Amino acid sequence: MGSNVDLRDQLNNPQVKDTLGQLFSGKKGYKVKDDIIIKPCKNCRKPVKSTEKFCQECGTKVEDEIKRNCPSCKKPLKGVEKFCTDCGAKI
Repeated sequence: MGSNVDLRDQLNNPQVKDTLGQLFSGKKGYKVKDDIIIKPCKNCRKPVKSTEKFCQECGTKVEDEIKRNCPSCKKPLKGVEKFCTDCGAKI
């Protein structure tokens, strides 16, 4: 029995981080270090940490994160959101 569900887009979800922190530490309330942003490689779409300079899967150079703003409310966006977390506009 296996699962083919792709959970990469959930890596930065706060509830997932809390659950992983508790799973790894055995303690409720343990916080996972979250200053590392995980985003998909622009070439192969595999997860790449913001601390890496090249994708480990395909070798594509990871560019510095481009500052983006929501086209509707102009609030800054963090990663690869499909919808703005402030106003709900589709990105």
